[in-house]
Amino acid sequence: MRPARFLLILPCLLAVPAARAMDARVAAFMQTYCVNCHGEKKQKGDFRVDTLKLPETAADAENWQLVLDNLHLGEMPPEDEKQPPLAETTAVTAWIEAELKRAAAKLAGHTGEVVLRRLNRAEYENTIEDLFGVRGDFADGFPEDAKEEGFDNNGAALMMSAEQLYAYFAATDFILSRAIATGSKPEVKSVTFTLHDLNRENWERAPKDLARRLAQFDTLTPQEQERTREMQRLLKENPHYAFRFPALVDGKLVQPTPQMGPETDAVIPVNAAFGSQPSTQDFFRVRQAGWYRLRLAAAGFQTAGEPVQLKIEAGSFREGTVPQLVDVLHLAEGAPKDHEFKIYLEPNEQVRLGMINGRRPGNGRGLLEIKERMAVIRQVSMEGPIVEEWPPRGHKLLLGDRSADALADADVPGLLATLAPTLFRRPVSDAVVKDYAAHYQKLRGDKLPPLDAYKQTVKAMMASPFFLYHLEPGQKPDGFALANRLSYFLWRSAPDATLLDLAKTGKLTDATTLRAQAQRLLADERAGRFLHDFVGQWLRVNQVGEMQPDAGLYPEYDEQLEYAMKGETLAFIRELLRTDEPLLALIDCDWAMLNERLAKHYGIPGVQGNEFRRVALDKTKTVRGGLLTQASILNVTSNGTTTSPVVRGVFLLDQILGTPAPPPPPDVPPIEPDIRGASTIQEQLAKHREIAQCAACHAKIDPFGMALENFDVIGGWRENYRALKAGANPRRPTLADGKPVSVTDKLPRHGSFSDFRKFRELLKKDERLLYENLTHKLATFALGRKMSFADEATLKAIAADTKRSNGGLRTMILALVSSELFARQ
Repeated sequence: MRPARFLLILPCLLAVPAARAMDARVAAFMQTYCVNCHGEKKQKGDFRVDTLKLPETAADAENWQLVLDNLHLGEMPPEDEKQPPLAETTAVTAWIEAELKRAAAKLAGHTGEVVLRRLNRAEYENTIEDLFGVRGDFADGFPEDAKEEGFDNNGAALMMSAEQLYAYFAATDFILSRAIATGSKPEVKSVTFTLHDLNRENWERAPKDLARRLAQFDTLTPQEQERTREMQRLLKENPHYAFRFPALVDGKLVQPTPQMGPETDAVIPVNAAFGSQPSTQDFFRVRQAGWYRLRLAAAGFQTAGEPVQLKIEAGSFREGTVPQLVDVLHLAEGAPKDHEFKIYLEPNEQVRLGMINGRRPGNGRGLLEIKERMAVIRQVSMEGPIVEEWPPRGHKLLLGDRSADALADADVPGLLATLAPTLFRRPVSDAVVKDYAAHYQKLRGDKLPPLDAYKQTVKAMMASPFFLYHLEPGQKPDGFALANRLSYFLWRSAPDATLLDLAKTGKLTDATTLRAQAQRLLADERAGRFLHDFVGQWLRVNQVGEMQPDAGLYPEYDEQLEYAMKGETLAFIRELLRTDEPLLALIDCDWAMLNERLAKHYGIPGVQGNEFRRVALDKTKTVRGGLLTQASILNVTSNGTTTSPVVRGVFLLDQILGTPAPPPPPDVPPIEPDIRGASTIQEQLAKHREIAQCAACHAKIDPFGMALENFDVIGGWRENYRALKAGANPRRPTLADGKPVSVTDKLPRHGSFSDFRKFRELLKKDERLLYENLTHKLATFALGRKMSFADEATLKAIAADTKRSNGGLRTMILALVSSELFARQ
């Protein structure tokens, strides 16, 4: 990655070694346009051109590459300085290009320092799941993975500490205890229940609650005593008055009775936030970790044209825990339809159902009077654990088909010889296997039972660098190293048998074979891990929700919108990968990936249901299309109160165009947002640019962010800023329109714009930068290291070839994995 501080330097050179001199015209150019700003007395951008050397090393070449890029981008000299004629600039760029071409030939294959790269947390968890079939919270104790170059799989940031090593030991104990089956095959249990069954629990509990209250009557408060009398009266009149879920008979809500069963529907009448959430815990206890199948028949009632939103969550629901959102069903009126889900549950976890867009209920019979939308539930079934193979995958890997109590000392050397190549992802010598076998024998000599000694031996293997690190012995990666690179790039996990077999035969070092395998991996569902990790960090989608929008300013923000915001961007990049359409779609396209909640947020009609689908856009009616209009991007570049053109501009320059701006001077205060409507951010930025040391940088940054000002904190379109005004209650300010939004600005090199659409058209002129940046991001993520000057020629060639062929993300990925860059150290 190029050092950001160099992007605004003046492309000048004052001193070079005497052994080789530059063209006289180039020297004159530098003297005329550079010396005043980047000489001995003044060094703008913290850079002195008089210390530059001809590109004999990668570091010097990188500096020259930045000079060339700034000339090509037209960012230097600045617009307010004397400008060189085109002929002079052409001569300088031609000389630099020739020098860089010579340097590239000399430095080819030299990527600088090679850093030993550890599996990060996601890679470790995926590897354990794929090898052993084990999930769980075993990695919760791992220290957080640091980021370098924007990603958490960069070897330079993945340190190993004593704390980390002990966490690995603890994780391995958990993994082996889950992987090895010490009992018989679990019994698959199945339970079906209705909401009437939950009502029966209420009816059985009500007399007991009344008896308890009567026994303590003299100690109750007057209010509780009155409530107890009321309970006694109601139970006398109707033993079944206490119910949570009304019955639905012939389109009418009626009081449920004990005789009702699955032939009579019942409804969830209230918002999930206020209780009445049916749970599987009442009828089905999860005793063993594994996959479970949930089935339910559901519909909407009294929807008034707006589908009922039924949230399905799984977890322990203990305080401090965040449940897993399984899905949100959008239920229309009519006969209940069947829905099925496969959910991984830990012991004592449960599944809950709850309405999102319901209302707070009245008490008792008041439930029968509700006229708003409700969720109709005919029945719910729970089945599991689902056992697809026995012994389970991890047990077979560790012990084969033998039972845990049948392990004998004579079995261990053979088991270790089979296990070691799988764990280490490459062939293992007999000597290494003998060392681990000797370790096992030593533990047996210490009186450990066979299974315990074997577990401890495997634990030692899983603490080995050959398991925990991406080891690539030799001067050039062999087939096994390439199998590892490819698999951890696109599956974020260990290579499968097909890749290892190709590596063993030597075929994987062939670029055509490598490309074919990349296509196979991309077609597998495990490629979703690549999208999740790469997109989540490149576009920071995994940060959505970290800065919760102010509830007073953005009352429409809710959990479902947050879920949809994340889902849109992942679905969008997944669609680009599937169709391989040109990458200009990242800037603008005539389609979007939407679900009902997000379409409603964007004002796009005709989208129903929670699943994301490709929706054609009428570009005369909406500005949506491309990354810049997606709520996730607009949210992570804002805080919970207001937007910041500076943050958004920096994001666009760095993440989309790959031309990062330098960090701000340490002594300049940040811009404080004004949510009272007293001033616009444009006015505040104008004042900020009055600071001399800020002007040059903000002239580059601000226009890219100002162009997005019509989008608010949660990605909604606005013509005015939101503001809080004093209301009748001084403690509760009201929401009001602030000053109008103005996006007029001037884009460096491309001219002025007065609205977002015109800005987007100007931005399309930087299509080359878009391709080059994405190539750079992909390569950094795929190889887990910083890109160097020696890599630049290959990266630019991949970007240019992809663009020339009218290809997209898939074409770019395949070109990367079949390039010499992917296959060298």
